[in-house]
Amino acid sequence: MPKPPLTRPSWWDSDLARDILRDRVVTSTVGVGDLEVRLSGEPLLRHDGSGGLLQSIRVGLHRGGAAAGTRAPRVTRVRVTTAGGTPVRSEILSGPGTDLRVLVPEVDAPTALRIELPDLAENTWLDFEARPQRHWTLHLVQHSHLDIGYTDPQGRVMAESRAYLDSLLELCRDTDDWPEPARFRWAVEGFHSFQDWSANRPARQVEHFLDRVREGRVELTAMPFNLHTETCSTDELHELLRPVTELRDRHGIDITTAMQTDVPGQVVGLPDVLADNGIRYLSVAHNWAGRAVPHLVGGEHLPRLFRWQAPSGNSVLVWRTDTPHGLAYMEGSILGFDESYASVDDLLPAYLSALARFPYPHEGRGIPGFPILDGTSAATAGVEPYPWDVLHLRVLGKFADNGPPRRIIADTVRRWNEQWAYPQLRASRNEDFFADAEQRVGDRLETYRGDWSDWWVDGVGAGAVPLAATRRGQAALAEAQTVAGYAHLMGVPGSTAVTAKAPAVYRAASLFNEHTWGAGDPWTHGDHGHGSGERQWHWKYAQAMRAHDDAETLLDAASALLGEAFAAPADALASFHVVNTCSWPRSETARLFLPESTVALRDAVQVLDARTGAPLPFVEEAQSNDRHRAAGRFLHVPVADVPACGSLRLDIVPDVGGDRADASWTETSTDPVVLENDHLRVTVDLREACIGSVVDKHTGRELVRQDAVTGFNAYLYDEYATAGAFNHQSSKTVADDSMHLLASRSTAPPAALVDRITDATGQTLVYECAPAGTRRLRVRVHLPHDAARIDVENRVDKTATLTKESAFFAFPFALDDPTVRTEATGGILGTDRETVPGSATHMRAIRRWISLSDAGHHAALATADAPLVQLGGIAIPYAPYPQSLPQEEPGTVFSWVHNNIWDTNFPSQQAFHHTFRYSVAFTGADQNAPDGVAEQLAVRTAAVTGHPLVPVRARAVARAGAEAQPPAQTRLLTLDDARVRLVGLTVPGEGRLMIRLQSLADTPVTCRVGTPLAVGQAFRTNYLGLDPHAIDVEPEGGIPVTVPALGTVAVVLHLRPSPDK
Repeated sequence: MPKPPLTRPSWWDSDLARDILRDRVVTSTVGVGDLEVRLSGEPLLRHDGSGGLLQSIRVGLHRGGAAAGTRAPRVTRVRVTTAGGTPVRSEILSGPGTDLRVLVPEVDAPTALRIELPDLAENTWLDFEARPQRHWTLHLVQHSHLDIGYTDPQGRVMAESRAYLDSLLELCRDTDDWPEPARFRWAVEGFHSFQDWSANRPARQVEHFLDRVREGRVELTAMPFNLHTETCSTDELHELLRPVTELRDRHGIDITTAMQTDVPGQVVGLPDVLADNGIRYLSVAHNWAGRAVPHLVGGEHLPRLFRWQAPSGNSVLVWRTDTPHGLAYMEGSILGFDESYASVDDLLPAYLSALARFPYPHEGRGIPGFPILDGTSAATAGVEPYPWDVLHLRVLGKFADNGPPRRIIADTVRRWNEQWAYPQLRASRNEDFFADAEQRVGDRLETYRGDWSDWWVDGVGAGAVPLAATRRGQAALAEAQTVAGYAHLMGVPGSTAVTAKAPAVYRAASLFNEHTWGAGDPWTHGDHGHGSGERQWHWKYAQAMRAHDDAETLLDAASALLGEAFAAPADALASFHVVNTCSWPRSETARLFLPESTVALRDAVQVLDARTGAPLPFVEEAQSNDRHRAAGRFLHVPVADVPACGSLRLDIVPDVGGDRADASWTETSTDPVVLENDHLRVTVDLREACIGSVVDKHTGRELVRQDAVTGFNAYLYDEYATAGAFNHQSSKTVADDSMHLLASRSTAPPAALVDRITDATGQTLVYECAPAGTRRLRVRVHLPHDAARIDVENRVDKTATLTKESAFFAFPFALDDPTVRTEATGGILGTDRETVPGSATHMRAIRRWISLSDAGHHAALATADAPLVQLGGIAIPYAPYPQSLPQEEPGTVFSWVHNNIWDTNFPSQQAFHHTFRYSVAFTGADQNAPDGVAEQLAVRTAAVTGHPLVPVRARAVARAGAEAQPPAQTRLLTLDDARVRLVGLTVPGEGRLMIRLQSLADTPVTCRVGTPLAVGQAFRTNYLGLDPHAIDVEPEGGIPVTVPALGTVAVVLHLRPSPDK
């Protein structure tokens, strides 16, 4: 006798979902003898042979009690009448399974019928109301969900992907003579797959593939892969589409659609980027995975088909599927499309009926990752069902990620359309669906605006160090191209090479930002499959280091190029140009490396400001790891008013008198834990291991909330009462107000004062402690001499653990009900700005800064390394994310520096010894000041660590007859509106310079761009140089360019050759 299974089915068993789906569309249940007869109307319509249609009533027969499981009698006869007894034409069909279908003439209004099944019981009539059924058109879009990793090591995934593209060409050929709707079609979910395939196939095969694209049998989509778009830089987000635009230029293939799969949320700048590059449509499949609950925060009201508009006015038409509609991109597999025609025949009618009747077709159980089951009905009360009769349905070759293409979908479509008039099934591309839907209902669609924040982005905190490396790589890449652009403006050849190498670095950063951050079981160390966690993480980590290292290499190369434009004075030991890659003047500290080969370490030097000849104070820093690095020393030199988009020359000369400019500094305060300048008084609380007070000396206002749960830059460490190394456990765990999942919360113990320094750069205090979750925490608090800014370095040394953990640094600002704005990729978000309904509210990833404003002050917090933040509180990191603090603090920012919450896809543990850098700045709020003061403060604060001043060694040989002294400063570009920032420069070709701009303003801005060089022509374009429009250069050389609200634009200058060339 067979034994029963060890357990009953889990709520994650998709067979449960199928059973529930069938049951919830049953409209009447009647007992006939020992049989239970279930009746349900189906949206199945068949031609009746005389120009009309017949619609289906499904009849299910089930025995109960002791006879349960035994076969029901065979039914071959049926009689149907109206409620008044008038006979109604009827037919009987067997199936699905042991059920049967009764076909009756199509009704156009609810119609009462009576049904008799004589084989069960003579003269026993079953009452049933036949209702009108939609004439559905279903666009079945077959694709493979691309996880670069997860199911196998990344190299194997890409190898299989190449094999898939080989196979789909055969499947196209095999169905060429089939009815047009049934012909095999395929959507390539990520353009990177095609790039990889085409780079490894003969030209003839590639051209054949492109012929299938032109034919409409294969669809190439615009995005390279699925990403956490919030982790991209703004220029990187645009660069994602460069390969698509290059294909369009080379082969004339117009790609109109983008896909994003799995990740439940996309960043605010995405519709701008897509629309700017000719992408009209976006198909998303949001996999909640038990980590997203958009239906509890307004997402239940978001239509599946809508227009998503950026602040600039650009928009895309969006189709959305998600977990409760059928496990997101696996919605077709839940219905059996990868199994058999019989499965589809069984489940598809019930799905369509449920879709037309309920807010979500599935109830919850059996759909992995659909959490908060008991709250679903309440959360969706009053939500209307799907209104249209045209539907997009994703189908897979296998019920799995990274699955292969198969002909089974085409077989099903062909057979289905031979049987039924409606629903009409089509093997389609995304573009086919969008064109059909736009034609049918385009004028009735709603428009939504703002960010569509990512519920999964908390997972990136599981790779804190490589994430920080990628962020530095993104910044260095922009700096490298900008410095190379300056070199180009200065007439130095070779700058185009830096721009030409940039796409490979962008791609490395994007591959790190791609959504697969680990294996299905990331704690494992096997060599294949879901259990290859360690191997997959090595590959992923390598992308971050490649982005970081190659960007720094390009910056080094660009700096060397620009150095060829500058000569050193004859009387200098060396000259450096401190280069400002930002569009405003800066007064900050430059860090120069002075090699021992230039000046012996024993020799004292002075640093002269070339503008005045005056010596500047500086601080020397010894080389670290000096046996293995270049011999020399670093000079930290505070410099004032470095020109915007320009440079300042510093000359290194012998200090013959030994009279350094920074020989002594007067302490403002005698208290060892107080740092003070003319702007701020900063008090460190060693007992609480935090900054206890920041006072604005101009107004006397305390800027740190004194009744906050924690102090300023205080460390918090949480542990959670769930087990690690169990697949998807965090996706199955539900939190509530009981707080039972928060196992512990700790703050730092009292700290020891390690150092107190006053030098040329400012005042510095260093303290150290050993909080929970670390081996050591060392904090460096620095107050520059003449800035209302505090720079903080938190160096954390932690070991790895599978214990579920999070760490935060808290920043409680004492601002009254502040307006909070955050920088996002391609835009700016705010507590006063729209978001797409259903966006995550408890946390988000930012680019570089947050601004907070009330009637009296603006404050800015910049984070160089850690993008995750929570505002006003700390959520328990399990759905539905209840708050854990005893009070709401609207002005408190919690920087979420690391976690290991996820039990799939993201690393399960991490160890590091790493510095997390922050800058905090303040200014008074002037009611008469122009808009954008807070954003400008934040952008400038973020540049201190995000885009530091770049030292360039002057290497040019002075030309005969040249002026005696090289220029003391240069200014190469001007922007006349502070609400527009320079994102970066590129050099797309000899004699051309691209200027990438981004607006911080809520309304369109006309900004004049200028350069001292002669400009022949100027063109307004996008970041990839598409669709250029000529701009008239004004007589004085200004180039007016209109930048859309919170949007991006580029200007390409065609430079006239300089007279000496």
